[in-house]
Amino acid sequence: MTAPETLSGQIEKITFHNPENGYAVIQLKVKGQAQYVTCVGSLGSPVQGEILDMTGRFLNHPKFGRQFEIQSFEARPPSTVKGLARYLGSGLIHGIGPVLAKRMVDMFGEKILDVLDSEPERLTEVPGLGFNKREAVINAWRESRGLRRLLMFLANFGLGPNMATKIMRRLGPGAEDLIRKDPYRLAYEVDGVGFKSADRVAKALGWPEDSPERFEAALLYALTESTRFGHTFLPSDELIKTTGQLISQTNKADLKAAVGRIVLAGRAVPLSQSTPGNKDIYLPRYYRSEVWTARELLALSAVRPLVTVPRPVKAVAWAEKVMGLTLSPDQMEAVNAAITAKAVIITGGPGTGKTTITKAICRIWQAVTPRIALCAPTGRAAKRLSQATGLVATTIHRLLEYSPHAGGFARGPGNHLELDMLLVDEASMLDVLLANQLLGALPGTATLILVGDRDQLPPVGPGRVLGDILDSGQFPVCSLRTVYRQAETSLITEAAHLINQGISPAELPQGPAADFHFVEEDNPKKIKDKIIRLVSDRIPYKLGVNPKTDIQVLSPVRQGELGTLALNTVLGQVLNTRPGPSFNHFGQTFRVGDRVIQLRNNYNRDVYNGDLGLITRLDTEGQYLEVEFDERKSAYYVSELDELLPAWCLTVHKAQGSEFPVVVMPLFNGHCHMLRRKLLYTAVSRGKKMVMLVGSKNALNKAVSDATENLRHSNLTAFLKKGPPPVNLASGLTGVLDDFL
Repeated sequence: MTAPETLSGQIEKITFHNPENGYAVIQLKVKGQAQYVTCVGSLGSPVQGEILDMTGRFLNHPKFGRQFEIQSFEARPPSTVKGLARYLGSGLIHGIGPVLAKRMVDMFGEKILDVLDSEPERLTEVPGLGFNKREAVINAWRESRGLRRLLMFLANFGLGPNMATKIMRRLGPGAEDLIRKDPYRLAYEVDGVGFKSADRVAKALGWPEDSPERFEAALLYALTESTRFGHTFLPSDELIKTTGQLISQTNKADLKAAVGRIVLAGRAVPLSQSTPGNKDIYLPRYYRSEVWTARELLALSAVRPLVTVPRPVKAVAWAEKVMGLTLSPDQMEAVNAAITAKAVIITGGPGTGKTTITKAICRIWQAVTPRIALCAPTGRAAKRLSQATGLVATTIHRLLEYSPHAGGFARGPGNHLELDMLLVDEASMLDVLLANQLLGALPGTATLILVGDRDQLPPVGPGRVLGDILDSGQFPVCSLRTVYRQAETSLITEAAHLINQGISPAELPQGPAADFHFVEEDNPKKIKDKIIRLVSDRIPYKLGVNPKTDIQVLSPVRQGELGTLALNTVLGQVLNTRPGPSFNHFGQTFRVGDRVIQLRNNYNRDVYNGDLGLITRLDTEGQYLEVEFDERKSAYYVSELDELLPAWCLTVHKAQGSEFPVVVMPLFNGHCHMLRRKLLYTAVSRGKKMVMLVGSKNALNKAVSDATENLRHSNLTAFLKKGPPPVNLASGLTGVLDDFL
């Protein structure tokens, strides 16, 4: 075998970079050579202008010619004034673009890096760089240095810049030391790393396969991962089986002992159930949330209200008169329950009058007390509720006054909301964590009204709060079933109800005035082409809608030719032809005019998982972009763009709580593993003016006929029926642990 060669030079151009694994193709300027040298390999996060000292070998690629294949490398900053300006202005540091970088280098020359490291207070000498900007630059420089050190460390284990950024954000500047002490924390503390990657790091650092820490980490990872599928706990036999498969461990005794250890350490909570020898194993926060949700609901219904609606029958008649409407029997029953019961659930599908009775309920309560509030899980749902009632409606997070500075919600058990009535819309989206927070902030003397559609998908988060409350039979439930006259002419409404009954809507009339259409096509490429034509041309022409803001494509899946990732790429190219700069990050391209969706709650920005926005500004000098979310703007540095994804096409789950003028959805046989009645029903009921399903009749029939639901492990129904167990996590564990120790 030939000895490896060495090569040194400055990165002149980054031709390609995959942020997932760090693989890059660069053009290297080598001293004494007129032509750039093409180099390929894993470089972590290369920066234009930096100098690389590499070992590797030269190869002749059949298509791209002579290349240097990198085996190992060391990176160092440039030493020339020109190189330093390019290096600092390449996007390496938040807020520093080419212009500011040049001013900094002009001021300090080749000593600029020493100034940043040792004398950062001198940065105020740079023209246009005041105190606040200086502090931002100093913090960003330190963060970038720490991130690059972490990148070099993680590259040894095959973890790329994408993961390094997430790890740095979660574990902070001391991430490397924390990982060396306990590499398994990567699995259950950092979203997206996974147990396999953490296990690979641990083995490389010398951790044995039979270490107790490995077994415990695998159990905690399995529990954490289960919450992503909606579970609040796992039965111990299922937990042990899942964990055994994860780590190829067949000795159940070792895993049982590990369960006992994480319980004793307070990292998991066991709950005895009827099956002998089997326990429900919770992560502590989900145990507390489920128990307290049940406790608060039961306490709420047992406490007398502070304010009541006098003469309910006359109040309902008065509401009919002032609003100029006549309530049907089921609507009247729902309104009456909402003004007489302490806690009531109102459920119904599209066209059944939920909006009408919500307005009537609010009108009556408004006449009795000013202390009422309306809220919903998402910003779009809250905005729609406000438009329907004419009253202020907020997201649950805003209602509970989340404070990023205080690190939590201002409203809770020790600081109740000052309310006599709370109405929560889109209650099917409530997961157990948010429900617990909301109920803990509600005074026991208040009335709670939950409005939702029991036939929609369960929440994205863990639990199935609305479904569990309905199944418990402990609270008044008013089901709206009649479709009213104004909705009878809507084929969208008819299609949704047919789907709910297990009947295909494919044969509904397809006339030019119809607002629901099924376009039959089996070939996935033709399905994609038809969707592009419909979205970019035919629907805007027919309805006069804006394709950039009024048409939402929904897909059952993320991957594949008709998944959200692929459709977002092609739709973005077709719908946003605006010229201008772009940012490429984590494999996604972002430009001004792009629709985007927030992927996780960010309390500092007051932006939450599922919020939809529009990119209104992109600043290449400051290395950030601005997104407008419902009339409020938020800035994102380039390194923070993993919080966003293009939103020309969304999964049906991400569209929950939203309505769109037009919905277009592909239905492909390859999606059959995901196609269920609730998913299709939820998608169709998102559209207001038009819904178009494009795909195969077989896939449509599969979705309509499959009424099965993925089982979610939850004990809320049992807690509501039998009473919740103790909340004190230390109580009664000795007997419970006998099976594990």
